[in-house]
Amino acid sequence: MELTPRDTEILQALTRHVRILTLPQIARTFWHSAAEPLRAARNRIHVLAAADMVQIQHAPAHPELTFEIPQFSWEPGQPAPDTGSIAYRLQTRWSAHPIATVCIAATQSAANRFHGHGGRFSRAIERSHDINLSRVYLIYRRRGLIIGWIFEEEMRGRERKDAAFLPDVVIEANGKRKVVEFGGAYPKAKLERFHQHCKAQSLSYEVW
Repeated sequence: MELTPRDTEILQALTRHVRILTLPQIARTFWHSAAEPLRAARNRIHVLAAADMVQIQHAPAHPELTFEIPQFSWEPGQPAPDTGSIAYRLQTRWSAHPIATVCIAATQSAANRFHGHGGRFSRAIERSHDINLSRVYLIYRRRGLIIGWIFEEEMRGRERKDAAFLPDVVIEANGKRKVVEFGGAYPKAKLERFHQHCKAQSLSYEVW
């Protein structure tokens, strides 16, 4: 099919930058000026699904969180973070019940077309995490900062594919690398391991 520039943006996001986007995320990002953004987004997504570019899943997930800034940022040379306090903040924000959520993923056909990943939805245990990592991506996109965004799936195919540490995202820009991690209900011990790895590699990082 002939893709519109908007179609291409959505498919590039789903094959190169994130695993899934929810229908509301797509509507508010790509159809924000439409009279009925959700309806417009739904109609076009169904066209893309019929063309084997995307797949649609209705599944339970924790409601998307409403953050706009990271929970914590660190750069080499700064003091170690208070991982206990960060872990508490991360864990206590997961208080709502799961809700029915429309998730959109790229197909393998789209992955082949855009030389990226696709062909599967997030697993149930990943779904809420992936939805909120997509929120982080959309914040970066809105601020014009997605240049150099390397998603976990892309890293698996690089020289770091066998590394014990595989972050959600690495941003490579201006000769520097920064790790971007969406924090689920991470315990203190996991945050400490994450910090120690980044420190050993002289990597700045953000935990959202």
